[in-house]
Amino acid sequence: MPKQRQLIEPSDFERMRVFQQPISVFLQGELIGEHVIIQSHDDEFVFSTHGERYVKANCEFLSKR
Repeated sequence: MPKQRQLIEPSDFERMRVFQQPISVFLQGELIGEHVIIQSHDDEFVFSTHGERYVKANCEFLSKR
């Protein structure tokens, strides 16, 4: 079973964006996004390739490695 690693730093999000690695997104412990590919991100938001917008302060972002 692959380990999951939390994305915290801007460089974590950028690495997932550049290499188009899927991530999982949780809100209050509930899975709200699976196999999400990051299109862009800034200090407040993560934007997916499917048009979803996730608030960094409210969500937990995990990558499989």
